[in-house]
Amino acid sequence: MSDRACVTVGEVSPDTRLVDFVKAHLAVVPINEVGPLIASGAIAIDERVGRIADAITTGHVVSISRAALPSTSLSPAPMSLRVVHEDDDLVVVDKPAGMHVHPIGAFRTETVVNALLSHAGARTDQPWAAWRPHPAHRLDRATRGLVAIAKSAAIHDAMRELFAADRVHRRYRALVDGLIAQDHGTIDGPLARDPVLPYRRAIVAGGEPAITHYRVVSHDRGRTLVELDLETGRTHQIRAHLASIGHPIVGDRLYAAGDQATSAIELCAFELAFPHPRHGGSIVVRA
Repeated sequence: MSDRACVTVGEVSPDTRLVDFVKAHLAVVPINEVGPLIASGAIAIDERVGRIADAITTGHVVSISRAALPSTSLSPAPMSLRVVHEDDDLVVVDKPAGMHVHPIGAFRTETVVNALLSHAGARTDQPWAAWRPHPAHRLDRATRGLVAIAKSAAIHDAMRELFAADRVHRRYRALVDGLIAQDHGTIDGPLARDPVLPYRRAIVAGGEPAITHYRVVSHDRGRTLVELDLETGRTHQIRAHLASIGHPIVGDRLYAAGDQATSAIELCAFELAFPHPRHGGSIVVRA
């Protein structure tokens, strides 16, 4: 194996700089480490040391010294991950319960981002990928369901603007303990860190506004299946709101008993709808 990992530049815009290309394609390296890596002389263009502002054109060969890859580099993980939509700009996956969206803490390998690095072509011996995964939003580790991932920083920013403008619709299903009597209802309660158990969220005066609408689908053996629509997207919003009305989600030990060990709960983000960030066409996907 060569001591350098190489990639041949495909079609790029005329104003592409080395730093732009590396941020987009050296996907295993955190973006904030790309500039220092180039400044160190570890990246070359056609065998000459590259500089941040160097122009990149089709046919250039860009390479990096394998020894220079930082210890914080991510590992591509060829895991089975269901892709429900993919185009040139983004991919939507059905995240399993128990999996983080991106590496965090002790969870550095088996995440959605690690799986998509492999999907984009990166390997343990090839750090370059066709694109870098940019999660447009998150789901709790314990929640299963749809997550949209941008393939570029520009599409990521456009997706975040859609979220900020409330143009992304997310619908959830949850199985909860107990029988909810009303066919439908709204939980309107501001959320903040629980003053007793700060790793949870609770309805607290002065917290962030949070509104959850629910509709009962069915009852069965002392449990209720509900569909939920969110007007806001706060951390643990559905979990905290359902627990606040006495109907915690089945399996959610965090909100039923304050147990941090919860890794999978009966909550699924089953529908995601939004205008495409590039051309505005309607995207509707279901898990």
